[in-house]
Amino acid sequence: MAFLGSRARRAALALLAGTALAGLLATTATAAPPVAKPDRIMAPTDVWMRDVATDVGLQPHSGSPIWASPDVKICPTAVECATSVNAIVGMTNYIFVKLRNPGPYGSGTDSGALRFYRTTPGGSLAWPMGWMPVAAVSVVVAPGVTTVSVPWGGVPGPGHFSLLAVWESPNDPLPFLTADILTNVRNNNNIAWRDLNSINPLAGGTP
Repeated sequence: MAFLGSRARRAALALLAGTALAGLLATTATAAPPVAKPDRIMAPTDVWMRDVATDVGLQPHSGSPIWASPDVKICPTAVECATSVNAIVGMTNYIFVKLRNPGPYGSGTDSGALRFYRTTPGGSLAWPMGWMPVAAVSVVVAPGVTTVSVPWGGVPGPGHFSLLAVWESPNDPLPFLTADILTNVRNNNNIAWRDLNSINPLAGGTP
């Protein structure tokens, strides 16, 4: 009887072990396979504009004057001028912007929108309430310097006001912006600021 009992216990244990092993194998067979890495990983791009002549794209930076970007110019014709001039009220002016690629935070050809905003003469600089849209253009920016020209027919004034150029791209997104435009420009190399004057058609000179 003891011998039969021992055999019965061994058979029961073997059955339990077999059941557990079968369950483990079934679980392993039906488990989801590991997710493979994508074939290509998109690296962020970094398109930027200078705030001052010595700007190399680092953010933040403390160069001054930050409101006279050398990469944003106002010209009287569709031919790029050597230096920015006063905008003429009642006529079509042209905004020229130089987009630089790559910057210190990414590389590669990028596509996005270059947007322009302005204040009213003598108005508030608070972002975004003090700024109104001027124009927007879609641009593909290859490595190097891409010059963008945009016609501008709605110049306000005569008076003194500010113009902002903003590069927006899914691969080079803007972080959260504050109400302080100085902080925004110093901390974002894809925002450039140009203070300017608008004049009547009989006047002339540079800002």
